[in-house]
Amino acid sequence: MRASIFTLAVALTTFAACSSPPEEPILQQFFRASRLNDATSLASFATTTFQPQTQGSISSFDIVSVSPEQREPLRLAAVVEEVEGVRAEEAAFTKRKDTYYLANQEAIIRVIKAESLKASVGGKDAEVQAEWSKLREESSQQARKVAEAQRKLKTESGAVRLSVENPSNPVDPTKRSGELVTKEVTLTANVRTPDGASGNRTLVVTMRRAVLQGEPAVEGKWIITGVRDATSPAGGKTS
Repeated sequence: MRASIFTLAVALTTFAACSSPPEEPILQQFFRASRLNDATSLASFATTTFQPQTQGSISSFDIVSVSPEQREPLRLAAVVEEVEGVRAEEAAFTKRKDTYYLANQEAIIRVIKAESLKASVGGKDAEVQAEWSKLREESSQQARKVAEAQRKLKTESGAVRLSVENPSNPVDPTKRSGELVTKEVTLTANVRTPDGASGNRTLVVTMRRAVLQGEPAVEGKWIITGVRDATSPAGGKTS
């Protein structure tokens, strides 16, 4: 009986020593794909990389700790609504600008020609020049607003879409409520820098996944969204 207990204890100890954290496989895959510049593989589970040409390559690491999961409501639907509002505003402005152009086309052509020659205009053309200048400035502002809204949508949707991606059962996360789950994995890694030197660094890897409510509920896969030095602030990513 004593021998059986001893054997069981040894087996449990061996299992504990051999078992690895659940985060380890995806981290191994991430650093291997980064090391090989395998963009195709990375695109399936990461929105970032660890650039071997500038940051170095990692062949081995040890997980030090994993933070508690942080949950926040998905903001994707609200961001999509914001983008649609900005695009509608741009469309209304474009219509107004086109209407003004058609009503003042000849004067605008004269104004543009005078501006190219650095010549001044007067009378009615001066009024048209002032109004057309305002419209051109507003056009630039509208373009910046659209670009910023699209950038925000890309940032918000990238990890979420990748997390819930399922070609056999596609789902649109912009139509769902849910949560974005985040955790940070601290690890020590042996980094070989581009100049051939090697050294240990402590890195923090950010992982996220989306959880969608509705029918059916969707538990997204973990996605790697950032890597930074442990000494850097949370916003200071190394990749």
